[in-house]
Amino acid sequence: MRGFPPASAALLAALTLTACAQVTPVAEGVAQLPRKAVEGTVDFLEFVFERPELSVEVLEVARLQQCNSSGREASLEMLAGPAAVVGWEEARALQFTPKSGELLPGLYAVAEMGERNTGGYALLVSRKAAVKDDALYLKATFLSPSTAGMASQQLTSPCVLVALPGQAEFHRLVLVDQNNQPRASWSPLAPK
Repeated sequence: MRGFPPASAALLAALTLTACAQVTPVAEGVAQLPRKAVEGTVDFLEFVFERPELSVEVLEVARLQQCNSSGREASLEMLAGPAAVVGWEEARALQFTPKSGELLPGLYAVAEMGERNTGGYALLVSRKAAVKDDALYLKATFLSPSTAGMASQQLTSPCVLVALPGQAEFHRLVLVDQNNQPRASWSPLAPK
């Protein structure tokens, strides 16, 4: 403590140590608190995907570039088994699987990117998902065509069929993009 007389320097050092001793337990307590996040924020979604106890796996079953989507927004729909998948395919006049009967019993979800004016768009759903409260969070990557190259000039609407985990309990689905932004959700009470 240059510039202070020795007695003043000793007093200032003692006060500094006392102040640090009072702050340190509080700072340590704050550092040890569990991370609190509010649903609907990026922090909450980062929290959900980082917690091993919330982790489950889903399986991407099929992917199509043209799913005859009805709008530009991403969407998500849960299908209660292979018969519901076939019904969805028939309603859209397309087919995910080459033959009927290939899908195993269980729940499925269809994640759609929405209609796009050109080719080069894609939607990929990660195997890594999470269940928190009554929601299953699916992590997806939304790809866009490069601005440097050329893209085919045709309407596309990428979608992915995903097999959902049978052992997990959930009543809602949430589709989250690579930036942890919610892009679509599904619940049994939501209008179709």
